[in-house]
Amino acid sequence: MPFSCLVRPIHAVAALSLLFAQVAGAQVAAGDSASLTATTQNLLDAITHGDSAVWAAHLAPEWFLSDEEGQHITRQEFLADLHPLPPGQEGKLIVANTHFVGAPGVVVMSYDAQEEHHYYGQLLRTTFHLTDTYVRRDGRWLQIAEQATALPRPVDGRPLAPALLAEYAGTYALTPDIRMTLAVRDSTLTMGRAGRDPQPLYALDDRLFIRHGVRGFWVFERNATGAVVDLVNWRDNNAVVWHRQP
Repeated sequence: MPFSCLVRPIHAVAALSLLFAQVAGAQVAAGDSASLTATTQNLLDAITHGDSAVWAAHLAPEWFLSDEEGQHITRQEFLADLHPLPPGQEGKLIVANTHFVGAPGVVVMSYDAQEEHHYYGQLLRTTFHLTDTYVRRDGRWLQIAEQATALPRPVDGRPLAPALLAEYAGTYALTPDIRMTLAVRDSTLTMGRAGRDPQPLYALDDRLFIRHGVRGFWVFERNATGAVVDLVNWRDNNAVVWHRQP
């Protein structure tokens, strides 16, 4: 299900940044926050239904967006591409966790959009975090900017054999001075570094692990003899290699 993020041209963003620096923390009227929350829910409903008219009524002419995939899309392109979900798909998006900050004639709204997407018999759950910017024009609020991020969803993981977890336990080094320790605790692995609380790892399969609330994943690598030699942290498709220590 598509999402949009819009940002203003660079000179306008700079002007808004200066304005917010001068009036940081300004309050948003309760009526405006309630109205914008209701508007946002209507916009999310319109994504599922493919109703471009609802979006067009609330978008400023200069609106453009960058979605959770980093695509830059104009207002015209977004409205033209907004269609109902195809047969075999259903979904809904719910507004949650709203926060507001304002300045004269400007409101920034930050919130979560919790998605349930029934995708050809499979249920996908995703939380998007969005930040929308509105300006007051001719007595009404128009959206000029939206920023969206897809948040990693926590999963329980799968149980692994204690013997396999024991193979992974040990010390791994990023540099001679930066090390972390993996330990078996309560039938799972924990990852800890000096001065930090150990964090659990959750297994997706025999080699692939994730941490909750953190992008990317961890993969254990073996050498030709089958011994565990590296732990690779894939971060936004970049490999950060931790070498196992003797």
